[in-house]
Amino acid sequence: MLHFLNKNIFFQWILLFALLFLSIFIILTHSQMGNEEGVSFLFTVFSHFFSHHEYFGKGIIIFVLFIQLFLLQYLFKKNEFFNKFSLLPACFFLSILLLTKSLHFIHPFFFTSLFLLSILSIRYDVSALRLKNNAFWVGIIIALATCFDQSAIILFIIAISILFINQFSRIKEIGILLMGFTLVYFYFFSYYFLIDQHCEWFVSFQQLKFFGFLNPENPVGLVSRIKLGCLFIIYLYFMIRVRLISESKVVILRKRVITLNTYSILLIGCLILSNIPFPYFLGYLFVPISIYLGYLSQERNPLYINEIFSILTLVVLCL
Repeated sequence: MLHFLNKNIFFQWILLFALLFLSIFIILTHSQMGNEEGVSFLFTVFSHFFSHHEYFGKGIIIFVLFIQLFLLQYLFKKNEFFNKFSLLPACFFLSILLLTKSLHFIHPFFFTSLFLLSILSIRYDVSALRLKNNAFWVGIIIALATCFDQSAIILFIIAISILFINQFSRIKEIGILLMGFTLVYFYFFSYYFLIDQHCEWFVSFQQLKFFGFLNPENPVGLVSRIKLGCLFIIYLYFMIRVRLISESKVVILRKRVITLNTYSILLIGCLILSNIPFPYFLGYLFVPISIYLGYLSQERNPLYINEIFSILTLVVLCL
């Protein structure tokens, strides 16, 4: 099936438009904000905005979804993960969102996915001057991400890891990244200070909640633990499989696969820090899973192993 789709771009466009139409329909008819308790202040602000301007808020969600799909496809093109042009990464991403009903309840990970794709789409293998500019913008993007989701602080570690993988020992760029991060929070502090609400802003940080998977009010049952175990086995298979495939590739592609596996591992930290209940906190892994599925869908394999694991992934996620 994947081999057939890879050879027929026309059917990929049909599948993409069908999934996109269904996603937009669900957003317009069913989407609502997830629990805003113990989350970052900008997500709380957006939740309040959504409650008063529902259709405008849903329009923003649709716009964010379009940007995510564009960045996901751009990321594949930039990293040259395509043997030939394919829309399957976007199709996999939409399929996962639909199967997991992640568009019914909008949680902070939805925005974190946008910011993750943004920092991954920025080039790090550039000249020193351009790298400094890019590092500054990455710092700003990560700061905005943490304003929506406290777990997005993991993106800071991801950005530093990518810098070291692509540019050995770039301490100055890390300092510039930190400067961009700090600047955003200084701006928000100035804004809330000028409107005399800085005390309330500080209180919002004290109300943040972490480690939602340990919440006794939402215990993870035996079936859910089995599902979680199966998913991590599949996740591990993806990392090992793409690493083995990359061994026969050129050095630059091997470096990109190392980067992919690195941020895939680090994103597990978002699951640990997040206050989102199971199974919604799995949303932090949707981007790397879509990338792995899109990457492996183009590789020939015996006994349809990639097809089996692709179907198994979607089945486990929708259970």
